Amino acid sequence: MIKINLKEYLKLSVIYTALAAFPPILQVIVRPIIEGSDRLKAEEFSRLSIVEFIITLSFTLVIFAMNNAIARFHYDYSNDKVKHKRMVSSIFTSMLMRGVIIMGVALIIGPFIGPIFTQYELKDFTTYGYAAVLTGINRGIVLTAAALYRNQKKVWLFVIAMFSWGILRTTFQLLGLFYVEMNFIGYVNGNCVGSIIVAVAVLFYIFKKNGIVWDRQMLKPIRAFAWPLFQYSVIYWAIIFIDRLFLADRPIELGIYDTAVTFAFGIQMILQGIQGASQPEIYRLMSEGIKKNIDKIKQYSNIMMLQTEFIIALLIIPAMLYLNLFFETELMFASQLIGIIFIKFIMRSQIVIFSYPIYFLKKTEAFLYINSAVLIITILANYFLVPIFGVYGAIIAGLLAFFLQALLTYFYQQKLVKIKWNLRKVMYFPLLMVFSAIALEVTKFVYRLDQYMISGILIGIIFLFIFLMYKQEIKRYIPFKS
Repeated sequence: MIKINLKEYLKLSVIYTALAAFPPILQVIVRPIIEGSDRLKAEEFSRLSIVEFIITLSFTLVIFAMNNAIARFHYDYSNDKVKHKRMVSSIFTSMLMRGVIIMGVALIIGPFIGPIFTQYELKDFTTYGYAAVLTGINRGIVLTAAALYRNQKKVWLFVIAMFSWGILRTTFQLLGLFYVEMNFIGYVNGNCVGSIIVAVAVLFYIFKKNGIVWDRQMLKPIRAFAWPLFQYSVIYWAIIFIDRLFLADRPIELGIYDTAVTFAFGIQMILQGIQGASQPEIYRLMSEGIKKNIDKIKQYSNIMMLQTEFIIALLIIPAMLYLNLFFETELMFASQLIGIIFIKFIMRSQIVIFSYPIYFLKKTEAFLYINSAVLIITILANYFLVPIFGVYGAIIAGLLAFFLQALLTYFYQQKLVKIKWNLRKVMYFPLLMVFSAIALEVTKFVYRLDQYMISGILIGIIFLFIFLMYKQEIKRYIPFKS
């Protein structure tokens, strides 16, 4: 079997995982500091959930899938420094132009947005909305730069960008709460100030190194590549956040649900770090020939799925304990949702793995149809299930969305280019883990069983399946005495 550079991959994987996870982990760490009977309660966190809905929409619109585009087109221009600089500068200049337009639109329609929300505190959009939109724009700038540095393997620049993003954003969130207003508005405005500082520093460095350029001709193929991914991103944003709107008139439930999802977002960023280590290597191998390097591509994909499963199993109990030990209000009940919410990110890794060949071959137009179908099903599932099951209705809709997305992406990828994946490792056993988690959650709910017992069983099942999938590798590297 052809061997990959496992040592280099694992080193980069650890660095990118730690740094990608750093900002959301800081958010998890400070939650008990800002939560309490005399601080923020579940209702305030439900408003922060709606604000994140706005931030992420702004981020999605301004970034226009340029994090994916800059990662892919880096390889087209990496041998021509002049063109590479023009490409980088043009992408960031176009993002700034979109940011100005988005902010202008927000200023015009802002007074009409607030009345949409049922909670009284959200009806004055001007007190939080513009700061949320600007935060999303800043996030797009920083994360696009991080994608560039990751593919250039400029590790220290990646470290500085992500570390600064985490520290300054969190610092100003706390300053906004404790020295301006002890409510979601103080938090949002502090968050905005911290994000501005990092985004301005990133832009200054980018333009100093690459100049200020807007090359319309160079941007044409980049936009053509990004357009279906942008459509996909908007639909994916709706799939991920639509449940907040259905739960908006249940502020305590939404606050609890959002807390569990915030912990899960830490998992997502850890997985993005893992993907950040594998994606440049997989793209490099694909650029040399997919068929030629198929064994190496499969090895990277298997390792990525193994890392996903291992990290999820490792973090379920610590996350539950953290919520039970350090939270005072109703938010501690989010611990009961951790296992079933964490487990869906196994399917997220499946989606990423099956998407790599599609991204590389620039055949991304099908994502519009795949995710439009998934979005319609997600909206219908939330519409019918949330009024009956509350947060569990939202969870069911989310699991269904990820499952359908994984299957449809796999079938499209196979139609595009035949790859004989090891389906035991990337499809069948991972889905068995998900179905086991669902069965255990139903059992817990029906028979009122202890959440730690159920989570312990789930972790045992995950490790059992890992052993069954990778027992040959385990025997190869761990000596057993008869």
